[in-house]
Amino acid sequence: MKKQPIFCLFIAFIVGIFIQDKIPQIYNGVVLILIFLLIPIVSRFFPKFRKRILLLVSFFILLGFIAHFVNTLRRDYLEFKGKKNLVFNLRKKLNSKGESYRRYLVSIEGIQGESSQLFPFYAVVIQPKNQETFDFKHTYSGSFYLNKIKKTQNKYQFDYRAYMLRSGVEYQLLSRGSVVAHQRDVGLIGWLRQYRLVVLQNIDESTLSSQTKAFLKAIILADRTDMDTQLSRDFITSGLIHLLAISGTHMVIIFGFFMGVFRLILLVRYRRLAIILSLALIWCFALFIDYANSVVRACLMLSFYYIMILLQRTPDLRHSIGLAGFVILLADTQQLFDIGFQLSFLAVLGIEWLNQPFLSVLPRARNNFYKFLFQLMSISLAAQLITLPVILYYFHQFSLISIISNMLVVPLAEVIIVYSLLMVVVLALFTDMVWLNFIYDHFIQSLLQLIHGFAEVNFLFFQDVSLNLLEVGLLFILIFLLRFLLIEKNLISILRFGFVGMLFFLLRLGLDIQAFHQKDFLEHEYGGRKIFSIQEKAKARFYVPEDMDKEGIKYYIIKPYMILRRIKKYEVFYFNPNLIKGLEYQNERKFVK
Repeated sequence: MKKQPIFCLFIAFIVGIFIQDKIPQIYNGVVLILIFLLIPIVSRFFPKFRKRILLLVSFFILLGFIAHFVNTLRRDYLEFKGKKNLVFNLRKKLNSKGESYRRYLVSIEGIQGESSQLFPFYAVVIQPKNQETFDFKHTYSGSFYLNKIKKTQNKYQFDYRAYMLRSGVEYQLLSRGSVVAHQRDVGLIGWLRQYRLVVLQNIDESTLSSQTKAFLKAIILADRTDMDTQLSRDFITSGLIHLLAISGTHMVIIFGFFMGVFRLILLVRYRRLAIILSLALIWCFALFIDYANSVVRACLMLSFYYIMILLQRTPDLRHSIGLAGFVILLADTQQLFDIGFQLSFLAVLGIEWLNQPFLSVLPRARNNFYKFLFQLMSISLAAQLITLPVILYYFHQFSLISIISNMLVVPLAEVIIVYSLLMVVVLALFTDMVWLNFIYDHFIQSLLQLIHGFAEVNFLFFQDVSLNLLEVGLLFILIFLLRFLLIEKNLISILRFGFVGMLFFLLRLGLDIQAFHQKDFLEHEYGGRKIFSIQEKAKARFYVPEDMDKEGIKYYIIKPYMILRRIKKYEVFYFNPNLIKGLEYQNERKFVK
C-alpha cells in the first residue's frame, strides 16, 4: 500500500464493483448498512496508521459498490413489442459474421404513440445487405419489428442478452420494409464518424484484394465486418488474433511512429513538445475510430505514463494502470466485465511482473540484435502466460504454436501497422494509387500465407478445454509464484510453486472423476424446439429432430454442453418429430412437444 497506493485503491474499487454485481439489488441496502457497521468495529483492532489504510480501502470498496449500483440502474418500465413506427440515429457500425446482413448500434429517438420521456435508448438494428447502408448524416424513420433480445434458455450457453445489457442495449430491431432518411446536422464527432465510413468505402473501392481490404480495415479502423470465416480462423488458430484487435500494441507503435517523426522535425530541446503532439495525435486517432474501448484504454495508459515524464517524475507502470482503470470504470463500471478490458490490463501487468524474471534466465545478450530478440521473447511469453487463464475460461482454447508465431510475426508488427496506417491516410486523402496498392497487397498476402501456415499446425491447437473459476484462481497463483521461482531459485520457492501446481492438478483430476460418474437426462431448447441428451460415464448422446439446423446445434448446444460437463465423446441421433412423441430414460419421460 505504501509503494503502490493508487494501484491498491484501484483493486479495492474493483472489489466493490464485484460485490455489488454478485448481490441481488434488493439486498444492496442491507450490504451498505453492514459495511458501515463493520468498518468501525474492525478498525478498533488495528493500530492508528493501519486504521487509516483500512478506512481508505473500505471507502474505495464502498465507492466501487455505489458507482456500479448507479451504472446498473435500468429503465425496466420500457416495454415495447411488435411492429413500431420509430425514429433513430446511427451510433456505431457493429462487426457481423453474417453473409447476408449488417448490424448497427442505434439510438432510438422516438416511437409513435409513446411518451417522449422514455427516449433516447439504444438498440441493435439487423439490416439485410441488399439495403442501403446507414450513415451519420441522416436520421432514419420507418416501421420496424422491435423486440427484447431473448434470454438464453440453456445455462451453459453464452448469454448474449446479459452481454448486451452490460452495454445498455436491451432491444433489437429487424429492418424489412423501406427506411426513410432525413438530413440532420452533425457536430465534429458526427462528422468524424461519417468520415470514417467514407474511408471504409474508399478501401472497398480500391484495387486491393478482398482479404487485404478486410485486413486493412480490421488492423487500423477496427472494422471486421468483411473478415471471412477462414481468415478469422487462421488468426485464432495461430494465436495472432490480437494483431487484428486494435490494442495497446498498436497504439504504442503508432505513438512511437509519431514520436520518431517529431524528433526528426523538432530540435532536441523540444522533446517535451514532441511528446505532447504525439499524445494529441493518438487521441485524435481514438476519436476518429469512434473511441473504441481498447484504444481509449491504451491512450489513457500512455497519457498517464508520459504525463509523469513531462512532470519530471519517475514513471510508474502500475500507477498508470491504476489511474487509467479509475477513469474508465468511473465512466462505466460495466467495462470491468468486458473481456478486452481484462486482457489488456492483465497483459500489461504480466509484462511488468514477469519480463525481468524471464530475462534473468535467458543467456546474456552478446549484441543489440540478441538483446532485442530476448526482450521480444520475454515480453511475448509474459503477456501470453498471464492472459492464458482468462482465455481458457472464456474461449476454452489455446495454441502452443502461438509462442513461435508471435516471435516471428510480432517483430514485423511495427512495419505492418505503420505501413497500414499510411495506406489508410493515402486512401482517405488521395486517389487510389495502383502501384502502392500492388506493393501493400503482395506484402499482406505473404503475411496471410505465413499465418495460414501456422494455423495448419493443428496438433498444437487445443480446444474445448474446461476450466472453472477455482482453477483460474490457482493458475493465477502459480503465475504469481513463478516470479519468485525464477528470481530466488531456492528450495522454498520451488516447494511453494510445486504445492500449488499439485493442488491444481488434483483439483482437475477430482472434477474429471466427478464428471465421469455423473448421469443426466436433459432437454435443451434451440430455436423454440427441444433437443434431448443423456450423459453416462463421460459420454453423451444427443437426440435431435432431423429437420433442425445441424451445424447450429453442434456449435451452440453440443460444444458448450460438452465443455461444461467435461465430456470428450458424444453421439448424435436424429429422429422424425412427427413419428416420435418423446424419450424415456430410467423411468423419466420427456416429450417432444
